[in-house]
Amino acid sequence: MKTQIAELIQQAAVAYLQSLGLAPPESLDCAVQLPKNPAHGDFTTQAAFALARRLERPPMEIARGLAAHWPPSDLVASVEAAPPGFLNIRLRAGGMADALRAVLSQGAHYGRSRMGEGKTAQVEFLSANPTGPLHIGHARNAIAGDTLARILAAAGYAVTREYYFNDAGNQMRNLGESLRVRYLQALGRDAQLPEDGYYGNYLVDIAQRLCSERGDSLADSTDVDFFTAYAVKHILALIEEDLRALDIRFDVWTTETSMYREGRVESVLRRLRERGFVYDRDGAVWLRSTAFGDEKDRVLIKSDGSMTYLVPDIAYHDQKLERGFDLIVDLFGSDHHGYVPRLRGAIEALGHDASRVRWRLYQMVTLLRSGVQTKLSKRAGEIVTIQQMIAELGRDVVRFFFLMRELDSHLVFDWDLALKADWTENPVYYIQYAHARICSIFEKAARLGFRWEGLEASPLERLTLPEEQALIKELTRFGDVVERAARDLEPHGITLYLRELAATFHNYFTRGTRDPDSRVIQPDDPGLMQARMALIAAVRIVLRNGFALLGISAPEKMERQAAAPEG
Repeated sequence: MKTQIAELIQQAAVAYLQSLGLAPPESLDCAVQLPKNPAHGDFTTQAAFALARRLERPPMEIARGLAAHWPPSDLVASVEAAPPGFLNIRLRAGGMADALRAVLSQGAHYGRSRMGEGKTAQVEFLSANPTGPLHIGHARNAIAGDTLARILAAAGYAVTREYYFNDAGNQMRNLGESLRVRYLQALGRDAQLPEDGYYGNYLVDIAQRLCSERGDSLADSTDVDFFTAYAVKHILALIEEDLRALDIRFDVWTTETSMYREGRVESVLRRLRERGFVYDRDGAVWLRSTAFGDEKDRVLIKSDGSMTYLVPDIAYHDQKLERGFDLIVDLFGSDHHGYVPRLRGAIEALGHDASRVRWRLYQMVTLLRSGVQTKLSKRAGEIVTIQQMIAELGRDVVRFFFLMRELDSHLVFDWDLALKADWTENPVYYIQYAHARICSIFEKAARLGFRWEGLEASPLERLTLPEEQALIKELTRFGDVVERAARDLEPHGITLYLRELAATFHNYFTRGTRDPDSRVIQPDDPGLMQARMALIAAVRIVLRNGFALLGISAPEKMERQAAAPEG
């Protein structure tokens, strides 16, 4: 419906500009919103403000002009200019019924967009190095990345999910040395972990497995590469188990060493030098990143011959761009804020269109337990693993809580709130209870001998209560919310919308009645009952579609009991 109204706004703008002897704009912000005050109409737009900058006329004058040139429509009853330049739109009596029909007829496809139709997108996320199982520090990246991939798919993109990890360098050597020590300790030998080693118990378990397989045959081995490879193999298995528990899958796994093995590192260094963006100084090789706005040039190869992380990362992005994706999304921690400009510069230096790559930086996570911040350290083995979180809180809670704040906002994970079973307090259960409550109404109606006869048997025009109209309007927002989430690469809007939809539903369901079920179950008025069952069926559809984007379940019953939420 909002798309139809936006098209009408565009037509009105073209007609108004033509009346002034002006050409229509190449683009115009025709965004449609719900007014804060329902008395102002069903929808509103600020298109007049967007035109005011171009026409150098007061927004109110333009709003009157748009209203005067509004095209005939079976959807809109009236359009009114309101200070200081809003355009308030009221629908005809059947307009809301048409909106509800769209939800019911489209079903699982409702809310999907054609924004990315015919385009491909690659989302590279998580990409945790295989030095230990996934923990709370990885969870925000993993869950946000997977949700972004789901949102882009709903927006029409053909999405590839990719995991890239560093499997070379000192970090991996330290991992191998740590496993070698744990293996020796498992054999009863006296061995001490290096100061920069990994102390987690997961390496103890892997060392025990190695002992079972090889006995003491490796006791005198100094082949750290073997121990590293063995650790990586089993840690990757742990990571994949964690991902399955979160309902996350990857289509492609790519390693740093493949960039060397395939000659891509050598290739990008040669091409950057040929283009004049690489030079030698003080025995090192430098990237002329200041040519692209960086504060200083960056070292690619140190004077001792070792490469910085930037080199294989450049090679990896060169490979991704060569693969032809229309959109490439990188999800990085906020500590990469200074890293992005030099990586973007290197991409441009290689001759690529860097606008095809979008970086989303997320802030770090603080764990709060009993009001006290918990300090975590993977290397010291002081971690809360994904498996621990899911076992204690459940997958739905874990996924939802990591999506409750915008990515560029610091996230405090309140463990005590996540543990609460009361859906009047826990936001996950609050929205899931709305879905379960709808299912229970249909179940109760069936027990009483009633069933919803479908869209054709539902006189939707009878849904005239303000609460019903508010609920339908809330449903019409879903497609815009999904499209904005895809455009902004920000999943938080989905969680916010679902909470607002659930609140609007609970308000409708409980307001002014001691028997909430009687709001819908009306044996004395079968027509109204059919209409209201259609309404809540549409709410259930949108909730399910939103849950699918977040990767959480849509329970038909709630296992934990608590007081019913109020609106």
